[in-house]
Amino acid sequence: MHKILILILIMLPLRLLATEIKIVADVNGEPISNLDIERRINFINSLLGNQSVNREEVKPQILRQLIDEIIIVSEAQKMNIELSNEELNNAVTLFLTQNLKLKADEVDQYVKKNNVDLNTLKTQIKCQLLWNKIIEVGIVPLINISDQEVDDARKQKEKPDYLITFQEFVIPDQKDKDVAEDLIKKLRTSSNPESSVKMRKATVNLSQLKGTLKDVLERLEINDVAGPISLSEGYSVIKVIDKVQLDHTLLESILKVKQIVVKDSENLLSNFKEQKVSCLNFDKLADDFKLPSAKEFKVKMRDLNPDLQILFSKTSVNEIVELRENSTAKLMMLCDIKSNAVDIEAIKQEMYQQKIMIQSNLLLDNMRKNAAVSYRFN
Repeated sequence: MHKILILILIMLPLRLLATEIKIVADVNGEPISNLDIERRINFINSLLGNQSVNREEVKPQILRQLIDEIIIVSEAQKMNIELSNEELNNAVTLFLTQNLKLKADEVDQYVKKNNVDLNTLKTQIKCQLLWNKIIEVGIVPLINISDQEVDDARKQKEKPDYLITFQEFVIPDQKDKDVAEDLIKKLRTSSNPESSVKMRKATVNLSQLKGTLKDVLERLEINDVAGPISLSEGYSVIKVIDKVQLDHTLLESILKVKQIVVKDSENLLSNFKEQKVSCLNFDKLADDFKLPSAKEFKVKMRDLNPDLQILFSKTSVNEIVELRENSTAKLMMLCDIKSNAVDIEAIKQEMYQQKIMIQSNLLLDNMRKNAAVSYRFN
């Protein structure tokens, strides 16, 4: 046993000497070495299991993180902010159980199996906890949200949104402006003009658009035609097919829907309607028609795709509708619409978090500027 111990003690310095230690940065007199960066990368890989990060790609990011950690610890010392061992240990356990989806009694086994460097983990978590305390002491007391700000945010949220279905015709050559002009005339006089110009049809949420397309669509009504719009190559002509206004209350509403997905659904919709279908007899009728079992779900209107938003905006409770997608069709029964009023407290909390985020970023930038940081790359 003594011989083995002596052998380890002899080999240890030789192993360390095999890796040349280089100081890559200095922060307020505290050095950061290449080994610090490698240790942090190894730690990240130990948490990823079978995956691993690209060492060369993440090195600049890791160095930035190590610099910030030293700056934050230094700032906490200036502000006399302390952290108890109990706080740190609880946070480490919470990280391992929540982020890695482990049970409390599985933590030790996971750490040993994956060679997780607990010291590195504690260093990172300690820094985050100190940063949270710096924010609590230096920023949170200064955050103020006026009633006017809340009211303005409420009005902004309550603005109606528009769903627009449009056709876009693209003429790929700048020389063919006459073709674009001729197409515009045809579109204004016919709902389905013959044209060899390539066309795409889309339904979009106006609030989620940016740039030229948004500027064009927001001023158009149903059947309006715009163009020719100059592109980098060629022209675009746009015709609005449908435009639906959705108010905030409807967008935030929760829909209760029953749905059946079928193939070869010809006449099924009319068959359901002839039987005076309702949410109460929908399942039985589906069984009588030998259709798949209906699935029931609840979904927020805002989370649906634009096509479904348009469809349900024109649908009443206890009404059945159909949406065709290629060879399949969805038969959907709208069973309930539950309205959600604007939550003023949630608006305040959202604004509060946004202000904290902005001010904390400004504070960290200022701390970086005031820190003595030097780099020593060869």
